[in-house]
Amino acid sequence: MDIVFTKISNEEHSVQVCRADNSVEETKLNSRDFLRHDLAHLAIETEVPLQSGYWGLVAGGSSLSGSEMKGKELGVAESLAGRVQTLMRVEANVKQYENALKEAQPYLASADLAQRIHERTRRFLGHWKATGYGDSMHIEWPEN
Repeated sequence: MDIVFTKISNEEHSVQVCRADNSVEETKLNSRDFLRHDLAHLAIETEVPLQSGYWGLVAGGSSLSGSEMKGKELGVAESLAGRVQTLMRVEANVKQYENALKEAQPYLASADLAQRIHERTRRFLGHWKATGYGDSMHIEWPEN
């Protein structure tokens, strides 16, 4: 699935997904409320990895709105995404990421995972900051 984040303004962006079945969905979102959260999900679900977290469910046909999504992996992803989006906002260090993992999902916590999630979020934010207005950031989500 191709995930496309388009920068509309400092306050608003759009997210479009193009699934393997050729279905397309797009939504406009308030960047302050949703951008870091969505990027946190991408980092977490890629690095853990989770097949049925938010982005995996979207790839399988669930709506970007998240309505009617449920499942154990989604719960794991959500328990981490809120913490990670805050860590992204305050530009936290790797140790703070590791502590957040320990608080939310102790069985997953490791220095290595914290380092990988930290690095991936740093790259996503850097890419987003370098994206001009009207330009897009493309992320490929692996199909199962």
